[in-house]
Amino acid sequence: MLLRRCAVAAAVVIGLTACQENLPKQRPATPIEAAAAMGAYWKTAPTTDEQRLDLLRRLRATDPCALIPRTDLAKFGTLLEVENDGPNKCEATFDSTESGKGTSVSWAIGVAPTGYGWGQSKREEVDGITVGVLGDLDNSALVEGQRDRSCLATAAFANTTTLPVSVRTPLGTEPCPTAQAALARAMGGLATEPAQGTSPDTPRTALHGKDPCEVAAVLDAAVTVLDQRIWSCQFTFRGASVDVDYTYEAKGYVADGEPIFVVNGHRGYGPSDDTSEHASYTAVVGPALPGPGSELMGPTVPTVRIFGKDREVLESVLRSTTELFPAT
Repeated sequence: MLLRRCAVAAAVVIGLTACQENLPKQRPATPIEAAAAMGAYWKTAPTTDEQRLDLLRRLRATDPCALIPRTDLAKFGTLLEVENDGPNKCEATFDSTESGKGTSVSWAIGVAPTGYGWGQSKREEVDGITVGVLGDLDNSALVEGQRDRSCLATAAFANTTTLPVSVRTPLGTEPCPTAQAALARAMGGLATEPAQGTSPDTPRTALHGKDPCEVAAVLDAAVTVLDQRIWSCQFTFRGASVDVDYTYEAKGYVADGEPIFVVNGHRGYGPSDDTSEHASYTAVVGPALPGPGSELMGPTVPTVRIFGKDREVLESVLRSTTELFPAT
């Protein structure tokens, strides 16, 4: 009888162990726990230009909205909408869209090759990953007329990736617990590098699969890898500094007056102000993103924006960049 009881007890223990092994692992609850759980890739600094370029390619291919799936977002309130408001950005709105009454959680994938500026953030570090939190009351008290609270929680990885999460909540609430919880979930998502299009809230656009430094190669302009970011490229062409940005913008901000050229059906626009030292040239390079866009400025469109001082150079770079996008 004793042997039988022992056998039964052993079977129960084995069964419980097997069940526990099959249970899904619980996600880390805090950013520092999430940092400890990240793989070696995020804890290792790049030492060559090829490693830095590989990082940019991998981050460019990562779906920002997929870092915090809707099932996780639902834990922060009544989820009303999720907007992919940039190739590397996502924002979720909860409870109310009226200013000062709802909650918003926004996050973005970035890089900081020369280090992240922490300011007054309270920081912790593990294995080369630093996480910091900066609340709106850390530097000053609430001001008259303020309609909501805010908090910024950020992770900066040894491989130079940055992941800031910004939260706004109504007055009378504390935004930092939500910011830290959202950051922990986003870090867990980043570790899996979900491909662009993984989230149903991330539409495929003309910018996906494109490298903003591609035009520099076309123009035979040298680039310094440390100066590059995920969706922008800086280089010198004909002796002038040029900044090429791939963004999503409201069409009203891009289409300023009559187009200066049309390439593959894509319209390019010059600046309306001819007196400022710096200038910005833009082109719409694909169909509008789904969603309401801006009531005043129209739908959101994939955009190429070129910054600099030499207007002749900027127009030439804009034309060459626009030619890289196929007709739609």
